[in-house]
Amino acid sequence: MIRQMLILLLCGLASAPLTLGCGGDSRDRYLPSSQAAREILDKSLQKWKSGTPHGPIADAKPVINIFDARWQEGKKLKFYEIIEEEKYTDQPQFKVRLQVEGEPEETTIYYVIGIDPIQVYRETEFLQSSQTM
Repeated sequence: MIRQMLILLLCGLASAPLTLGCGGDSRDRYLPSSQAAREILDKSLQKWKSGTPHGPIADAKPVINIFDARWQEGKKLKFYEIIEEEKYTDQPQFKVRLQVEGEPEETTIYYVIGIDPIQVYRETEFLQSSQTM
């Protein structure tokens, strides 16, 4: 009986590094959950649609920084619809159908990154920023 317990204990100790890894998934420290990311994106696009000037969304906790050149240029968002989350990606990404005043309707991707502060990037701006890194 004691021998069986020792074998189980040794097997458990031997497999512990495999199950624990090196401190868990560190990406969780830098990325919001899918549900939180969707809510953050929705809040951001709602602010744009309601006419809020471009800039950090300071009344959100934590602060949200938006990177969409059209909003920064002062263009108005007529409508948007978050269609779906893009699966199998490194960070939360959402396909969004929207129309900016004076432009044709489009479907684009938004990335939601960070915990505090949170960064919301339109795909175009995300790709541009990653090329400069």
